[in-house]
Amino acid sequence: MAYLNSHQLIERDDSQPGFIYLIEAVGVNGWIPGCVVKRMKIGLSRNPKERLAILHAYQPPVDLKIIRTIYVENMKEVETALHAEFKHCNVKLLNSKEYFDLNPIDLIRVHWAMTRYETQVSSFADIPKRAVAGGLVALLGAGLVIGYGIEKSVARPLPQQNIEDVR
Repeated sequence: MAYLNSHQLIERDDSQPGFIYLIEAVGVNGWIPGCVVKRMKIGLSRNPKERLAILHAYQPPVDLKIIRTIYVENMKEVETALHAEFKHCNVKLLNSKEYFDLNPIDLIRVHWAMTRYETQVSSFADIPKRAVAGGLVALLGAGLVIGYGIEKSVARPLPQQNIEDVR
């Protein structure tokens, strides 16, 4: 897929790591607008917040909000799989094939499917510094308590007594 950037055609590779997003078109569908059946967009982006801003700028005037994003290793593969799994809910719009009318059961299924595809990314930076400091203090305290207990339980030799002293 290609896109235009500053009057230059740039080839885009969506088979890279990035985000799959679930965006709700607030109040578009339902027996009572926005209730029961929700119109959702399942798409891909390297920057979902920027994508939401673009949607607001170029889509019909409707409130859109990001419901969920997941990080995946291959955006195109996961997006294609999700679109195929929920094609029975697909809404055929003039400019987009990424909108789905989801009832509550299908919405739960979408969340489960997204969880299945999500790549867990973690690093030491994600661990709170207070948790690390607290863990080290607890470990030091446990070491001191164990060391003190071992010191007390070590048998000390009794002083030698002469047999004559006992008589």
